[in-house]
Amino acid sequence: MHAASAVRNGKAYLFAGVSGAGKTTISRLAPADATLLTDEISYLRVDDGGSRGRGYLAYGTPFAGELAKIGENVQAPLAAVYFLQKGFENTIEPVKSSEAARMLLENVLFFAHDPELVGLVLESACRLVSCVPAYRLTFVPDERVWELIA
Repeated sequence: MHAASAVRNGKAYLFAGVSGAGKTTISRLAPADATLLTDEISYLRVDDGGSRGRGYLAYGTPFAGELAKIGENVQAPLAAVYFLQKGFENTIEPVKSSEAARMLLENVLFFAHDPELVGLVLESACRLVSCVPAYRLTFVPDERVWELIA
């Protein structure tokens, strides 16, 4: 996934957006108690979770973006997906799963043309947004944005 991700208070957060939306900026603004997984390419994996139910885990990756810092070698349950856009104030709003799936697919790194594989990627995106809350996060490049992040 072309997205930044970080862990805070034992939960992972994914920050997706087109180039220039603020993935590196949100990573740079992260508070000291956040652990950066990546500011460039995030790795998610299904977590059947046993008694916790089905969810996703986010992992640190060795892919460094503008921050030139590889992610920490940790994992945490994915608590939310944030679709970034820069604005004049910090706001957060829920995104319906149908719109979230479309927005998520815009950030999936996938280059195959095989119809079966394309179908699996679509199914995976729909499954993710059906069990992980998604939000549109409009923000000013200021560390106060992290006050909105659960």
